Amino acid sequence: MNLMMNIRVLSLLATLLSFSQIPAVLVALLVGETPMPFIQSMAVGAACGLLYFATSSATPLLRARDGILIVGLGWILATVLAGLPFVFGGWMGWIDSWFETASGFTTTGASILTDVEILPKSQLFWRSEIQWLGGMGILLLAIAILPFLGVGGMEILKAEVPGPTKDRLVPRVATTARILWVLYFAITVANIVAFMASDMDFLESVDHAFATMATGGFSTRNASLAAFSPSAQWWCTFFMFVAGANFLLHYRLFFRRDWGIFKDPELKTYFGIVVVASLICGFTLMVAQDKDLELSMRQAFFNVVSVMTTTGFANDDFAKWPLFLQVILLNLMIIGGMAGSTAGGVKVIRLVMVWQLFQGILDRLMQPRRITLPKYAGTVIPPEVMEGSLIMVVIFLFVMLLSVIVLTAVGLDFTTAFSASLACLANVGPGIAKVGPVENYAFIHDVGKLLLTVTMIAGRLELFTILILFFPRFWKST
Repeated sequence: MNLMMNIRVLSLLATLLSFSQIPAVLVALLVGETPMPFIQSMAVGAACGLLYFATSSATPLLRARDGILIVGLGWILATVLAGLPFVFGGWMGWIDSWFETASGFTTTGASILTDVEILPKSQLFWRSEIQWLGGMGILLLAIAILPFLGVGGMEILKAEVPGPTKDRLVPRVATTARILWVLYFAITVANIVAFMASDMDFLESVDHAFATMATGGFSTRNASLAAFSPSAQWWCTFFMFVAGANFLLHYRLFFRRDWGIFKDPELKTYFGIVVVASLICGFTLMVAQDKDLELSMRQAFFNVVSVMTTTGFANDDFAKWPLFLQVILLNLMIIGGMAGSTAGGVKVIRLVMVWQLFQGILDRLMQPRRITLPKYAGTVIPPEVMEGSLIMVVIFLFVMLLSVIVLTAVGLDFTTAFSASLACLANVGPGIAKVGPVENYAFIHDVGKLLLTVTMIAGRLELFTILILFFPRFWKST
């Protein structure tokens, strides 16, 4: 393990986090607020960044274990440093700031704030910006400039990017990272324009576009998107769906004009689940709550897409929906969005793979001598990918249930504990019961908040990258 190079990359990350607070400083100055919390935070980050010069003799080589360590510690470092403005501004204590910042960077959207509207606009902007940075991956941004350090970033890419496979768009990893960020930025700009056309002011359009494209869910209003026009809610639904789709497909569509992406099995499954679940919810709301067609469908499509893409925005309190609709939403939280997107959950592609494996098992039961290999888009799924997908689902459920045990031990009722654990591990944010879409996480004991902070980071990194750090074998030299 190349510890010196690891420290060098992490110091670069600290520097990037310092520079990323400049827009928040500008917002503070433009709206007449004090920029001091951000300036103090930038000073701390810059001090950490000095280690970059102290490690100039490091060998520019990263292996698999280095990538895992950098990603794991990088997300923890980012959570601590990016939470400093909240602490220096006097708005949160240390544990609350770690929870809120981890929720931001992991694009979870769970919050300890009981009244978000009392925060200064610059703090709200920073809160949305950290979601936007975390959506595409703060370390993916570092990968784009790693060649300046003389190293590649494939090992970091493997540990950072969610999904069972880690495809490059082009041979060079740094170029892949830059393309992804260009796509991400361009679609975010389109989202901002759409929100402004829907009567949002510029700053709130930026804040909500950041949270939408990151599938994060932090809003500047206590009522979330319900505080804005129906047009804004429909546009938000569209861009949440786009953000929950694989960015490799966006690349193929926008850069290569490849219309064949619409035949992708994962995309068709993702679209199908959204449409079917939304129609079920919409027509049920029309009957059960006597709502008109447009309102029912807007609330249904909005909340289904928000939950499945693990965004966490809300335009209605779905904790008051009929119970079977809440159960549907809980299942959508587990599924999540597509691989290679900013969404959380176990990913649609794993659902497709498990279904293919299930069909293969049925075929073997009916025709024992028949050899059936599970395929995806006409290609045989490699055994290691299938194995990883199945283990991911099992570990996801195990960690979730373990979290439920701890949360009930610190005073939560079972429904709230189950919902909070699932919502944080799947990076959704709002759940049901006491952590519903109009509630918050402020009442949870500090031990529970720390646990959920870890589960949010572990869920964002698809568990293995964090869990492996707790195994002694990882730290033994080879």
